[in-house]
Amino acid sequence: MNKHPERGMKLAAVAAAALGLLAAFVLLPALASAMLEEYPAYQKWYWPGLVYCWIVLLPGFAGLWEFWKICVQIGRDDSFSQENARSLFRICLLALTMAALLAAGVAALCLLGMGLPALLIAMLGFAAACALVALLANALSQLVRRAAAIKSENDLTI
Repeated sequence: MNKHPERGMKLAAVAAAALGLLAAFVLLPALASAMLEEYPAYQKWYWPGLVYCWIVLLPGFAGLWEFWKICVQIGRDDSFSQENARSLFRICLLALTMAALLAAGVAALCLLGMGLPALLIAMLGFAAACALVALLANALSQLVRRAAAIKSENDLTI
């Protein structure tokens, strides 16, 4: 059995952060430029759109930081702690924030008459994925909170 599971988890967090940075500063600008070739009338929305994308990604990076803190606790053999439960709940809130920002972006694009179907579907898909992460993180938060309470009771028993 792996004696240091947090190492693989931390590696996954670093890989996710690297992919997020690659998406933010390489993939998204390239996709936006490609869209401008198809829809040159949207030129004035290039930078506002990129800034919006970067704002949407910020809660994701904050969630990775919370995940990193959970990994540290697991490395200390303190998996079932109130601190981990709080971090999982913060991940839930951050994922909900991302979902709300994406849904607001879809609404704004529709109101501006820029409702490109593929873009709207992609944004709604990412919003649904964020909502699912929020649901799972909330459930895990509750389980870890209960396990931490049980662990605390057992630690007091001699």
